[in-house]
Amino acid sequence: MLVGEYAVLAGAWSCALPVKFRQNFEVSVTDGQGMVRWQSFDYEGKEWMNCQFRLQDETSELLTVLRPLHQMLHHISQNRPDLCGAEKDLHVRIKASFRKEWGLGSSSALIANLARWSETDPFALMQVSFPGSGYDVAAAFHDQAIMYRLTEEGREIDTLQALPDFLSDYRVVFLGKKVNSRESVSDVQSNIKNLQYYREQLDQWAISALESEDASAFNQLMFQYEQTLADVLGLTPTGRQFPEYPGFMKSLGAWGGDALLAEYIPDEFEAVFGNLASFRLEEIARWP
Repeated sequence: MLVGEYAVLAGAWSCALPVKFRQNFEVSVTDGQGMVRWQSFDYEGKEWMNCQFRLQDETSELLTVLRPLHQMLHHISQNRPDLCGAEKDLHVRIKASFRKEWGLGSSSALIANLARWSETDPFALMQVSFPGSGYDVAAAFHDQAIMYRLTEEGREIDTLQALPDFLSDYRVVFLGKKVNSRESVSDVQSNIKNLQYYREQLDQWAISALESEDASAFNQLMFQYEQTLADVLGLTPTGRQFPEYPGFMKSLGAWGGDALLAEYIPDEFEAVFGNLASFRLEEIARWP
């Protein structure tokens, strides 16, 4: 999410860019007894999860840990018993092309892949597993930047045909500190409703920033946007961890971890962030 973290839950517009990294999903279905074997591999091909459970068993200790996954498969079994159910066995293999700690939407990619495979409403799967605004699930179904907001009727999604050229050279810096987005939202849930009073102003800043012709205007608008979120939610912007950096910085994802967006200043950037994984925004995002 380039713009709109937390505010999207108050009905504000957000801007999301699907990333070029991928999560591969392979599944085989055979006649059986409702057994599920699940294997997950990291970006280097190393297996980090290998488990097996019965879809009908809802009380095991293993399923307590895998509750979101079990709930999605249970939902699919109700709609597609020909694919997933008491008389079918599943073998699922997942491989990501990015590090887990980068926070690049492992759960939303999984939701999208399960939805495509089972021809199930992805937002219904989201609600029974990883409930949230759904912007990341929407991004998983697009190949270009989107504008996304929640409405009384559900959600509104528009595609963006262009982003400011200067943003292509901004850097996404991965901080190596994965923050659970749902827990982060839960911590400030009581204050999120207060963002509704600032929604029109936040939307004006967001749209003006995305239409900016120069970096200084974008930086100033995003600074105002982020400062308003900080004041209302009582949070500290992620960039405050790097007071020595003279360039513009903006939180990405749950504040305090995951990643940040930084204006690139040669030499200064390498001095402050050189030991952290970073990419040009155009390298990591599906650029319009």
